[in-house]
Amino acid sequence: MTSVFDLLDREWRQLCDDRRAARHLRDVCALGDAASLGDLERHVRSAGAEDADRVLLALVTRAVRDDGDLAARVLLQLLLPGTRNLARRWWALGDHDERAAAAVAAVYRRIRTYPLERRPGRIAANVLLDAARELRRAVPRVVATPTPEPLGAAEVPADNAAVELAEVLVDAVHDGTLSFQDAQLIARSRIAGQRVADIAAVDRLGTRALWDRRQRAERRLAQRSPAA
Repeated sequence: MTSVFDLLDREWRQLCDDRRAARHLRDVCALGDAASLGDLERHVRSAGAEDADRVLLALVTRAVRDDGDLAARVLLQLLLPGTRNLARRWWALGDHDERAAAAVAAVYRRIRTYPLERRPGRIAANVLLDAARELRRAVPRVVATPTPEPLGAAEVPADNAAVELAEVLVDAVHDGTLSFQDAQLIARSRIAGQRVADIAAVDRLGTRALWDRRQRAERRLAQRSPAA
């Protein structure tokens, strides 16, 4: 059986041949050298964190509008790696195809209803964390997330571990272990792979202070009870 991810990838290959769609979003995202949607995708995946977030913000700004179907579809494609990880994590939602459909639907809903006024940055991390929160509410509470081991300074989680960490962060915000800002910091550096120095530059903060803040937050996270 063809999965929703296979269908989306097939549709994406067709969209990449649509030069009119590329011209439209090239103007929206201020990417004058993007000849196709494939070029836009490659630009985002190879760009630095600040530039990639600028493009994602332009897309989500258009996606929340009534005429934003194309921008929403492109943003969904850019977030498919994280969406696939969500689908792998939520085994309690059913078989593989059911999990895939639920994860895609949650991410797409969040894209179309994204709260631009409250969260005008870190688009990928915010969308995926909010989608994880929605999926969490869709399963019984007995589906527990284990407490993670403390993370080393240079450690970046593998795919499955990244999804698991995202869920821990959502729960930790809910139970008061972490502030939303500290959870975002961990998500940006541990899940999205942004360097702390880059985050500090974008947020106009001191790199050393941000390192210390993340270390304190991860210590609280490691000490958190699984049943919290």
